[in-house]
Amino acid sequence: MPKTKKQLFPKNLLEYEVYIEDTSANSDYFRITNLPQLFTGGRNSFLIDGSEFLRDASKIQIEIIDSKGNTIYQNPVKDYVEGTSILVSVEIYNDTPTGFATLVIMGEAEFTTNAQSVPAEWQDTYNVRWTKQVMVEPGLKSRSPIKFLNFPQVGVEEKRFYTVATSSYVTSSIPFTASLFPLLNSARTVGYGINAQSPTSFSGDYLNGYITGSIIVDGISGSVELLVDDILNVSTSFARRSLITLDNGAVVEKILLRSGSYSTPVLTENNSIVTSSTLLQYGKLSTNATNIPVSYAKLRVANMNTVSGEIFKVRVYNKVSTNISDYKLIADIPIVTEELIVSESIRGAVAAGNFYLSPTASLNWYADKLTGSADILYPVSGTAPYYNSSLTLMPFNVLVDSNTLIDSMFASVPTFNNQFTGSVSSSGYFIGTKSPITVFQTTEYTLELDAFYKKESGSVNLTGNTPLVNIYITGVNGSTVVSKDPLGQLIGTLTVESGATVKRFQTKQFNFSPNVVTSGRIGLRFVVQNGFWNFSKISLKPASDALFAPDEVQLLVPNTDYYNSLLQYKVEFFDINNNSADVFAESIPTFFTGSNIDLGTLP
Repeated sequence: MPKTKKQLFPKNLLEYEVYIEDTSANSDYFRITNLPQLFTGGRNSFLIDGSEFLRDASKIQIEIIDSKGNTIYQNPVKDYVEGTSILVSVEIYNDTPTGFATLVIMGEAEFTTNAQSVPAEWQDTYNVRWTKQVMVEPGLKSRSPIKFLNFPQVGVEEKRFYTVATSSYVTSSIPFTASLFPLLNSARTVGYGINAQSPTSFSGDYLNGYITGSIIVDGISGSVELLVDDILNVSTSFARRSLITLDNGAVVEKILLRSGSYSTPVLTENNSIVTSSTLLQYGKLSTNATNIPVSYAKLRVANMNTVSGEIFKVRVYNKVSTNISDYKLIADIPIVTEELIVSESIRGAVAAGNFYLSPTASLNWYADKLTGSADILYPVSGTAPYYNSSLTLMPFNVLVDSNTLIDSMFASVPTFNNQFTGSVSSSGYFIGTKSPITVFQTTEYTLELDAFYKKESGSVNLTGNTPLVNIYITGVNGSTVVSKDPLGQLIGTLTVESGATVKRFQTKQFNFSPNVVTSGRIGLRFVVQNGFWNFSKISLKPASDALFAPDEVQLLVPNTDYYNSLLQYKVEFFDINNNSADVFAESIPTFFTGSNIDLGTLP
C-alpha cells in the first residue's frame, strides 16, 4: 500500500493584503537556496532564511499551490539547519497534477530594500509576500539530495541456509473440467466464475494460470483462454475480462467445459453439442536443495526516513571488525520491501501469512476466548501464549480451511453446549501471532489481508451486535505499545453491514505507525466481536510505493569470505542518479560461523 498521503489545510496566502510584493526572481526579503526548478515525485527540498530587511524573529508562512488550486504538502524541518537556514521538505504524490505550482512565502518586514521603515499600520503583521512558479512532474523520480530526518541504523545477524542446487520456473499442464457461470456488471458479462469439477479443487499454484484449449459449439469454432486471476476457495475461482467468443461473435456464458464431445447448456438453457479440449496451465518454481549450509548476513536497516530525496539503492560493505583495513564492497542492491512476518526456508523469506502449506498456520498463530480486556495483554513466551491463571481456557485452535478462502485459517470456535448460541459479541475470540515481530517507531507499515465473514456455522445462527473484527498490535516479550486502549493500538477494523449473512474482504490494507519507544516487539491480534471469520494472505511490511522509498529495508547478503569471525557491516545510500548520501550506517561487530564449505566440512 502506498505511504499515507499527508495533507495541509489551505492557508490562502495569496488572498492576504500586504504592504510589499517581492517581485524579484530570487527574493530580496527571503534567502532561498537550493530551490529546484522542478519538483519531482517523492520528497523535494529547499533552504530558507531571513534577510536584513525582516524583523528579528519574524514568523514565516509558506504555502505551495498546485496547478489545480490544491495545497501541496510542505514542512519546515526545524531541527534540520544548515548555517542559519532551515530546510523545507516538499512531498509530491502520484496524483499531484503536472504543471506549474505557485510557491508563496510571507513574513514581517521591518525595512524596505531602500532602507525605509515599514509604516506603523503595517507593523506586527505579515506585510511582505514573495511568489515563485515551480514546475511539478510526479512522473519523474526525486532528484533532490538525500537528507535523513534521523541517523539510519543497521542491525545484522547471521542466517545459514541450505544452498539451492537447481531452480527453474516450469509450466505444468493438467486436464481440467469446470462449469462456467457469467460474472455480471450492470447486466453485462465481464468474466466467468469457474467451479472446479476435475480436479475437484483449486490449488494456490493455479493463481494466474490459464485454462486454454479449443471449443466447437454446434459446428461453430472458438478458442479458450481464461486467466485465473482470483481464487475464492478450493472449488471456485474467477476469470475477469476473459470471455469465450465464437467465430460468429456469440459470447459463451453458462457452460460445462471439458475435453471431448458432450451436450451442455450454452447461451440458453437448451443443450448444445459441444466438442472441446481444455488444459489448465500454470507456472511453478521448482527447487532442489543440497545439504550444505551457506552463511548469509541478514541486515535490517531502519530510520531511513528522509526529508529530502529518495533512496533508490544501497551498497553493503563488510570487514573483520578487528582489522584496520577498509571495508570491502560485497553488494549493490536496489531498494525493495520484504515481509516482516516470515518463516525460514531455503529461500529465506516465506510469508507466515501464506497458508498454502497448511501445517504452518498452527505453528505461527494461536487463538483464545476473549472474556475480558486484560486476557490478551499477557506476553507471548516461546511458542504458546501466557494466560491469566483465573481465565477458563476454551478449546480454541487455529485451523486451515480452504473451503471458504484458499489457504485460509480460522479460530475453531466451540459451538457445542450453546457456547455461541445467539451472539458472540460479549464473549468473542481472538487470533494472535505466536512469535514476536520487531517494529520501529519511525517506520510506517502496511498490514494486508483477505477475510471472509459468515453469520452461520453449522446449526448456530448468530445475532446481536454488528459483526466486526478489530485488529490491534500489542507489546510482547517485555515490550510495551503505548495506547489508552487496554487491548493495544488499534490499527484497523473490518465491519459487516447490518443484515449481511456473508461478506468477503479482498486485499484489505491498513497503514499504521507503531506507538512504541524507538523499537519494540509486538504481536498482531485479530479480535472478533461477532461472527465466524476466516483470514488469509496476511502480510506485514513497510509501506512504500513507486515514488517514496520505505522507511526500513531488509537485506540478505551472502557471506562468502569469512568464518569464525567478528564481522562489521556498513551500508551506504544512493539516489536514482547514483549520488551518495552524506551519512552511512554501521553495525556492531557480530560473530559469524560461516559456511560449511568454508569450514572444510564439505562431505
